[in-house]
Amino acid sequence: MRNLFLLSIILVIICSVKAQSTYELYISVQQRTASSTAIDDGNGGIIALVNVQTGTNYGPSNYINAYILQISPTGDTLTHRYSFHDTTFIFNRIHRLDEGGYFVTGETRLPDTHVSHLLMVRLDNEFNMLWSKHFNYEDFNFHIWCYNIFQDGDTLIMPLGRSEFPGIAYYPLLIKTDLNGNILHEVFHYTNSLRTDSPSFMYEKRNGRIWMFEDSFVAGFQGPSRSVFGRNFELLYTEGFGVYGDPSRMYYTWDADSNILMSYIANRIGAQYQDDEIWLAKYDTAMNRLYRNSYGTADTMDNTPFWGSGVSFKHFDTIYFSGYKHKTMYPPNPGMVNWIVAGQTDAQLNPRFIHYIGGDQYYETRYMLATSDGGFVIQAGVFNHQTSLYDLLFLKLNNQGLITGNNSKKIAVKRTFISPNPATDFVRVDCFLPFAKANIMTLFGTTILEFNLNTGSTRLPLQQLKPGIYLLGITVPGTGLIETHKFVKL
Repeated sequence: MRNLFLLSIILVIICSVKAQSTYELYISVQQRTASSTAIDDGNGGIIALVNVQTGTNYGPSNYINAYILQISPTGDTLTHRYSFHDTTFIFNRIHRLDEGGYFVTGETRLPDTHVSHLLMVRLDNEFNMLWSKHFNYEDFNFHIWCYNIFQDGDTLIMPLGRSEFPGIAYYPLLIKTDLNGNILHEVFHYTNSLRTDSPSFMYEKRNGRIWMFEDSFVAGFQGPSRSVFGRNFELLYTEGFGVYGDPSRMYYTWDADSNILMSYIANRIGAQYQDDEIWLAKYDTAMNRLYRNSYGTADTMDNTPFWGSGVSFKHFDTIYFSGYKHKTMYPPNPGMVNWIVAGQTDAQLNPRFIHYIGGDQYYETRYMLATSDGGFVIQAGVFNHQTSLYDLLFLKLNNQGLITGNNSKKIAVKRTFISPNPATDFVRVDCFLPFAKANIMTLFGTTILEFNLNTGSTRLPLQQLKPGIYLLGITVPGTGLIETHKFVKL
């Protein structure tokens, strides 16, 4: 019994150390490059898909190729590259098979054409290609995009979208294959009532149903809807459900209690103008809302990841989410900066922490995922004004949302966010540290004002201050000063 107790202690220590593995991986690119998605490798690392295209960001482009990037829990990388004769290609989904190995989907195109073929690839555990298959569709083949891969025994269920040139909206194509990529059943829903721009799919394994979620304009619904397809991919019904504030960029997944966990963008409650916030919500399977919360700052445009998952977890009571603050849909101006948002909530979506990363360049969060060692990874693009391309940034954070270790190039992780800056009558401090205080100091460190901070947002009056540059220090009991912010009082 004593040996068993000691073994338990050792395992706890090992898991605790393992959960602290963090890194900051920055990859400069010379061609238009983006990571479309990633999966957890089961050991705290990730397996990411990376696509390379022509042109620069915010302009037209064509496929070149794609590769798989393995990143270890400590940031070591291994690249796996592939070719498919003279075709250009991209990857869009990867799934680790229950039997071992991986199943990858993508698109292939002959050079100088706008006809896409559906690509399926089987890899072994070492990422060696076992086979590849290409499927041609006579029409609606400008894009053929796989949104997800669900394994159900010895079959794979794949919701895809097909679009026509030069359209960007997709019609749903539902496919079932065996593990060798042979199509067992497929249904193409060519109907305008199901035409979508950015759908999110879930699979209900107990009855073989596929759920397609869209934020608006499906089957006549002006707001969010769920379209339910049966075991034979027939449309059963479409229903709308209520979500506050004109939501968009909605991403859905199961939580551990068989409820629906979603992230999305919607307006701040009470705002009479557009003031986007990051939102999380939980619904039951009948689309009754259970919990909801928003995470953002008034008068800043807070966004969920640009095209991938915005919420992820390994334990139902430790939910991670991400996004970015101060978005632009156009090339950022020189000198424009913003912040990656990294947060954790409990099962009821109450925030435990929200951190703000960056503030020195323009970041665009692309996706995030929880890892099996207890931490989480955020993938973002960092706009490079010299190349007009987004460089790649992979951040591995621990379960406290921090980067640990002695890395001189470590990106800034702030536990609080202040706005506006410059300020006039007040400065707002967003902080989720319990019992935290804010000290306003001169540049020499002399404290002028001291405030207790609420958990969340606190508005600090500045009328007593003369115009100038000041420091705002954040302290917590037992730790003292944990970080400082510089701001301008006009």
